Amino acid sequence: MDNIKTFHDHSQIGALLNTWLNRGLGLNTETSIVSIGITQQTNNFDCGVHVLYIITKLIDVEKNGQLLEYLENGGLPKEWGTAEIVSKYRLQVRDLLISLVESDT
Repeated sequence: MDNIKTFHDHSQIGALLNTWLNRGLGLNTETSIVSIGITQQTNNFDCGVHVLYIITKLIDVEKNGQLLEYLENGGLPKEWGTAEIVSKYRLQVRDLLISLVESDT
């Protein structure tokens, strides 16, 4: 998932991924790269949170059996990854981490 506005050669990324899976993990697989529409972060500090949020949404739609439908219709809704939503999600992640640390002590 490449959510940064850059010019990556996705075929090279796919080739590197296949090499890592096959040589590094000993798997015999051929992974293909599929381009889907996802939102792109609009700042320089929420990359990790943005990716976590999108992955969470992908898992949710897959659990509901809707992932293929989203992919066939051009990707994920643009409102899923707005800066405002991702900022709220960052606070949720922060609060979750704080509660986990506090419950562990």
